[in-house]
Amino acid sequence: MTQVAICGGAELRAACAALGLEPATVSPRLVLVDLRTPDAAARAAAFPAGIPRIVVATPEQADLLAALGSDRALVATSADAAAIGPLVARSLPQAVPQRTRVLTLTAARGGTGRTLCAANLARRLATDRTIVAIDATGTGALGWWLGVDPRPWSELEALAGELRAEHVALVATAVATRLSIVGGTPAPPSTDVLATTVAVARELADLVLIDAPLLPDERARLALARSDRNLVLSYADAASRAALASADVPETAWLIGSQDHIDDAFRVLPRDEAAVADALATRGRIGGALGRAYDDLAELLAIDAT
Repeated sequence: MTQVAICGGAELRAACAALGLEPATVSPRLVLVDLRTPDAAARAAAFPAGIPRIVVATPEQADLLAALGSDRALVATSADAAAIGPLVARSLPQAVPQRTRVLTLTAARGGTGRTLCAANLARRLATDRTIVAIDATGTGALGWWLGVDPRPWSELEALAGELRAEHVALVATAVATRLSIVGGTPAPPSTDVLATTVAVARELADLVLIDAPLLPDERARLALARSDRNLVLSYADAASRAALASADVPETAWLIGSQDHIDDAFRVLPRDEAAVADALATRGRIGGALGRAYDDLAELLAIDAT
C-alpha cells in the first residue's frame, strides 16, 4: 500500500481508505492536505517540501493557489475518492506490478447490470494492460457483450488435475490486442477448475477480471476469496439489502449502487436506457452517462491495480 500523510478530517481519511492509501507519519510518499480543515496546513508544513502534495480546497482557495503559481501541489475541490484518485496516479511514479491483481464482480441479485459493467471495465482497462476476463457463470453473457463466443468450460474440466497456464492460454478467446476471455456455455466451471484457472491466469495477464454469479453461489464465494478487489453491485431495495446483509462480503469489496443511491455505496451507476440500447445494437463500448461512470470506475481500478 502507498503510504501517505493525511492532513485533514474524516472525509479525507475515508477517501484514502477507499483508494488503499495507508496513513503514515514518517517518510510518506505523498502529503494530502484538506485546507478546509483547521490546522491541516500547519500539519502539512511539518513534512519536507520535496514530498508531492495533493490539496483539497474550496474554489476560492483553489483560485488563490493557482494565482500563486504553485507547481508542487495538485488541487481538488472535493475530498471524494473519485476526485483524489487521479491526482494520486499523477503524483506517483508508475509502478511495475509485482504480482497480477484479481478483480471480481458479483451482485446481491440479478438484473443489476453486473455483466455489462464487467465487459465495459474489461475494455477500458485493456487499453494499457493485458486482461484475462473469466466468465464464471456459464451463461456466455460476458462473451456476448465482448462480441465473441468463448470456448466451453468442458475443455478445461478435462484437464482439472493438471491445468497449466498454457492450457488456459490455448482455450482463451481473443477479444482485442490486450483482452481475452475464458469461459463459455453451456455450463459453469467446477469450483476446482475455477480456482485453478484464476491462479494460472495471473501468469498470463496484468489483471484477471472475473464475472461471478450472485453472492450466494459457491463460485462467487470462491472468486471473492481469491480476489484483491471486489465489486458488489446492488439495488437499494429491501430484498437486495437483506441479501447483502446475509452474505459474507469481504472488506476488499466496493459496494456499487445500480441505478439508485445507496448511502454506503462506493460509487453509483446511473440509469441510462438510451446508452444501453445503443450498446445492445453494437455490443461495443457503452457511452453516455453510464459510460462516463464506467470511465471513472475504471480509472480508480487502474490506480488500485498499481
